[in-house]
Amino acid sequence: MIRVCTAALYHVRYHGACRNAPLYHGEGTVDGIESGFAKGSRPDFSRPRSGPARRCHLIPSAPQGRRPHHEAGVVTTTADAVRARPGAKAKNDRRLRPRGSGGVYPVRDDVWRVDVEARRDPETGRRRRSSKYVYGSREDAELALANLRVNASQQRRPVPRSKRRSMRTVFELYLGDAQAGKVQLAPKTLVTSRSAANTMCKQRLADGRLFADIRPERLTWEDVEDLYATMKSSGLGADWIRRCATVLNRTLDYAKKHKVVDANPCSDAARPRTVRTKPYSPSRKDVDRLMATVRAYEKDGVKDEELADALEVIKGTGMRKGEFLALWVGNIDLRKSEIHVAWAVEDGGPGVGIVRMPTKKADWRDVPMVGPVRQAIERQLDRRRQLRGDDPRDNEYVFPRNLDGTEPIRPDSFSDRLSEARGASKLTFLDLRHYVATKMLDGGVPYRVVADLLGNSEVTLRLHYDGRTNLGKREAMSVLENDGLEE
Repeated sequence: MIRVCTAALYHVRYHGACRNAPLYHGEGTVDGIESGFAKGSRPDFSRPRSGPARRCHLIPSAPQGRRPHHEAGVVTTTADAVRARPGAKAKNDRRLRPRGSGGVYPVRDDVWRVDVEARRDPETGRRRRSSKYVYGSREDAELALANLRVNASQQRRPVPRSKRRSMRTVFELYLGDAQAGKVQLAPKTLVTSRSAANTMCKQRLADGRLFADIRPERLTWEDVEDLYATMKSSGLGADWIRRCATVLNRTLDYAKKHKVVDANPCSDAARPRTVRTKPYSPSRKDVDRLMATVRAYEKDGVKDEELADALEVIKGTGMRKGEFLALWVGNIDLRKSEIHVAWAVEDGGPGVGIVRMPTKKADWRDVPMVGPVRQAIERQLDRRRQLRGDDPRDNEYVFPRNLDGTEPIRPDSFSDRLSEARGASKLTFLDLRHYVATKMLDGGVPYRVVADLLGNSEVTLRLHYDGRTNLGKREAMSVLENDGLEE
């Protein structure tokens, strides 16, 4: 029996008057059609109709294993015959999916797997694909697929699963890069961030999940707010919870930058609120009493004159404790009566120790020296000359820890010295800084000038000191006492 191409016969029945004619399998003719079907041949429908029926001619079949070629106006393959049907489309003629377009595949309810094909490995030539599981809606999966496409086009290597297995691993990724210097954090800030991460990882949410075990891609803003509420109910202070929220937000931003997560849920969560209190600013009488107590203090029969001169410098400049301890001899210009402030000393914790680094705002400022400050600096330099036997070098600390002046005083040790020498007073180095800011603002000095002298931003300064009763507020309230006001 001769096998006739099914698609070709369908074409015959679909067109012309022979649509309802029976099909004949064998040599000879099909009703109304001249045919000489032979084994290994296919009908040719390229010629026009003649009369009520359309002639069917034979063309040789393509050799085995070789793809048939096209001739002008001749159908040479089955796919070509199928393509001749209106609206038909051959399987081999379908448009292939572009490389890198990827796909979204449902796994179960609210769980999707997205994958995308990247460029071949330039060394091995092997195909590479990047995939991940997305928990959420179809729109979340499409967003994750779009991010994978961007990564594939930029040839970014995907983050290993070991670094995005849980929130603890995400914290370790952020803090590890900060320790390596990839993230610019001050040593003290790094210690605080590590402590905040440990605090958050220990919290157990209302549904019983441990925050450290939550997968980062499944973290939602509801979980973040639940974390804040859990920390508050456990007795943690509002300031510490807000600091933890800052660390969590920076960690997730860093994770989003490195494609560990697609979004930062902290941006949608309500940030913990804190009540700002009025900064304590001591009076001039309290400061004078502190200075007198420190100058009269003796330990083992020896007065601590160095500590008294240090308080005089801080009281007259408003420098931070770390900035004061970081002063080098080369930062003091006695000819211009200026102090160049550009560095600070901080305790980096175990394994780091005391480091000298740029100031909090990473900016420098020159602070003029008033008479008492200049005299205190000169007395300290004279003590250094007597101990050394010569002038101190420019790269030595003004208030050093050792004899050669190469090591600074530890900030915590310096605070302990003040606690022993101040007696009944409770003033700290920070209180002296608030004292300087308040005295300048009460004296009518503009906010911008005070901010430049203290190394603060004007916004921060107004946030802390705008609520105080200044001369302008007193003048405004004195208007109400005027009996001559007209109604």
